[in-house]
Amino acid sequence: MAADEPQSITLIDETGLERRFHLHDAFDVEGVPYYLVEAENDPSQVLLLREAAGGLETVDGEEFKKVIAALEQDKVE
Repeated sequence: MAADEPQSITLIDETGLERRFHLHDAFDVEGVPYYLVEAENDPSQVLLLREAAGGLETVDGEEFKKVIAALEQDKVE
């Protein structure tokens, strides 16, 4: 794998189904770890995930907007 290729990861969804994703970015916003992933078999499916008790959860709504804005403005760690 070339250095510029995204890392391939397997995640298990809430139904127990394994799904493959490419990890594009991992970063912190205000001390919270986030991960930007793309479905391996559907590049149009991009998810923003955050660490939560017991695993990862999808980020949406106002939090999604805040995190994406921070990422676009390079205000991430």
